[in-house]
Amino acid sequence: MRIKKPLLLLLMTVWVSGGQCVFSQSINNDGDIRDYGNDNNSFNPHRNDSTKQKKEIPKGIYAWTVDRKFGDIRKVDVDTLPHLYPQSTLAMGRQMQYNTVGNNYSARQNRIFIDRKEKLSFAFADVYDMVLKQPDELHFTNTLSPITNMSYDNCGNKTNGEDHLNIKFATNAGKRLGMGMDVNYSYGRGYYQNQSISHFNAAFYLSYLGNQYQLHTIYSTHHQKAAENGGITKDDYITHPELTEQSFSSNEIPTILQRNWNRNDHQHFFLTHRYSLGFYRNEPMTPEEIEAKKFALASAQEHANDSIKIDNGNDEEVEDLAETLKADTLMADSAALFMKKAFVPVTSFIHTLEFDDYDRRHQAYYAPKSYYANRYYDRFQESYPGDSIKDVTYFREIKNTLAIALLEGFNKYAPAGLKAFATHTLRHAQMPTPNALSQAYMESFTEHNISIGGQLQRTQGHTLHYDVMAETWVAGEDIGQLRIDGKGDLNFSLFNDTVRLTAKAFFHRMNPTFYERKYHAKNFWWDNSLDKEMRTHIEGIFAYEKTKTTLRVAVEEIQNYTYYGMSYNRVNDTNTQLTAAVRQLSGNLNVMTAQLDQKLQFGPLHWDNVLTYQNTSNKEVLPLPALNVFSNLYVEFMVAHVLRVELGAAATWFSEYEAPDFCPTINQFAVQENPASRVTLGNFPFVDVYANLHLKHARFFLMMQNATASSFNQKYFLVPHYPQNEGVIHFGVSWNFFN
Repeated sequence: MRIKKPLLLLLMTVWVSGGQCVFSQSINNDGDIRDYGNDNNSFNPHRNDSTKQKKEIPKGIYAWTVDRKFGDIRKVDVDTLPHLYPQSTLAMGRQMQYNTVGNNYSARQNRIFIDRKEKLSFAFADVYDMVLKQPDELHFTNTLSPITNMSYDNCGNKTNGEDHLNIKFATNAGKRLGMGMDVNYSYGRGYYQNQSISHFNAAFYLSYLGNQYQLHTIYSTHHQKAAENGGITKDDYITHPELTEQSFSSNEIPTILQRNWNRNDHQHFFLTHRYSLGFYRNEPMTPEEIEAKKFALASAQEHANDSIKIDNGNDEEVEDLAETLKADTLMADSAALFMKKAFVPVTSFIHTLEFDDYDRRHQAYYAPKSYYANRYYDRFQESYPGDSIKDVTYFREIKNTLAIALLEGFNKYAPAGLKAFATHTLRHAQMPTPNALSQAYMESFTEHNISIGGQLQRTQGHTLHYDVMAETWVAGEDIGQLRIDGKGDLNFSLFNDTVRLTAKAFFHRMNPTFYERKYHAKNFWWDNSLDKEMRTHIEGIFAYEKTKTTLRVAVEEIQNYTYYGMSYNRVNDTNTQLTAAVRQLSGNLNVMTAQLDQKLQFGPLHWDNVLTYQNTSNKEVLPLPALNVFSNLYVEFMVAHVLRVELGAAATWFSEYEAPDFCPTINQFAVQENPASRVTLGNFPFVDVYANLHLKHARFFLMMQNATASSFNQKYFLVPHYPQNEGVIHFGVSWNFFN
């Protein structure tokens, strides 16, 4: 069922209102907290309600992510750090490691191969990972008071600029029930023709953390609309403007395609919950819990000394607390006072559900003559005939996982946790199929899969942690698949600091994704019989905090490497005979990566560097830059002890290579296959100059992006025939509000 925008806005309003109402409180214009219903004099006839007094709103937030299969909680830092905040608003990424097609929020691909994310079942959303969060990436929250974060950044004007608005809201109903929303709107008009793009994403989440029962759920809806221009007609407009007959501004440069769009509409539902069996035992409070307990005791003591009656619906409990506070045996330094009764889970029964619903359309009302090499049908149902295109596909996937977990830590003889699980996956897709009259109608395809597996995990303690999981598919389309993932870290002291050695390894024997095996459209068509792709990966990481050094080395061997390839001819400054399809390398492919992350500091001067070396054994099927450098040089200081300032420049440079091209019709980056039209990119510095400031609850920045684009060399391309924006000024602000 599709949710229309008015209904979605109504749901958002109800969600926010509900989040406020669960506290049963509102804040009046004077900043006082008022209980709903307290206007009735009979409710509190003595008018001595302590909530009528002005209080400082408590501030505090705890954030975590959950494991996508089991719902295990993983603590994370709240994304409020000001460092590299300007770069985080750009499609090039915080360390400028992504290739993009120019406009912000548009399609992108990581140049660092080992950092590329796992392919989605719905291939057409892979390139939008800047604005799409997977269930294990969303931050769940627990707050002391309702918190709202509003972020806005923009550049340019109404003709060619970019706008991005992000609103996050988090609140709690008691200590266990948390909820919130994350609404994101991104719109880039584009500095070149036919390049506008817009994203609207809204996610609503809820969590309940009880002793025996825990639940996490997410509902999200997404809409993407991208105008596709196929790149500019002649690179000389950028690289050698002196050779062209006349000069053009960026928005006047001709592009290959007009009136071509990609649209994605999709909704997702994620639910993971568990019921645990266990026992209770006394444990010392954490430092945070001790501080909270001291604050509560001090507040209660103050009210007791002032003879203020606290009307919270339990007068006997308050009177007992007041008497307790007067006793010498329970002073603030008493160990007994700061013990807690903690529930220790022993066995958990887990259920996880994922439901994904995708609707993808590629529409075009015009294509240059002979632009496509193939044409598989003339008309799709009610679409326009001739050169117009209406490629439609629907995809739905439902995944259920049942697991039983024996949890670590319930006694000294259980140093590791053990899980066993089974998963059922249902995929349903619809794509065009032509009839004898060369007219296409929707055909359905359905796949079922069953997999089983287990996990051995140790997360507690300081010295050694490990996590090993294996999963194999025993029935269905993907029978014979195998995934073995392992990671571990060893921590030890060296020169009064901690060294961390981390090892990661995996072996994956996986079927290519659904759309790599099967895709039907007007100009692209494949029904591939592909072998399973086998990947063996070994990685080691050395991290030493004292010198702020991280060294990362990885090797990977891939058999039956599966990728997209495209080919076309360049005739009269346009593309002709364009073809694109999924390819598979029958032999082995080897990739070696070495990366050094070194941060240097000389007083207020900071110099952060990330140097990455990559070597691929087959550059024609997996082109990678041999060297990729990110460098951030900045000075950091405080103004009046409250304003933190970073003034600096961030830059990236990579060696020349035949970077993947972009095929807008299938929304994929693809290897350049025609030797006559191949383009080499790189050996050009991209530099962002910025002022980044942080004042209490606000972050804001002013940045000139791509400051070198209008200077020497004129090679500011990251994707063939898709120039980056010329030097533009960005402004952004992010503000936290505590309600």
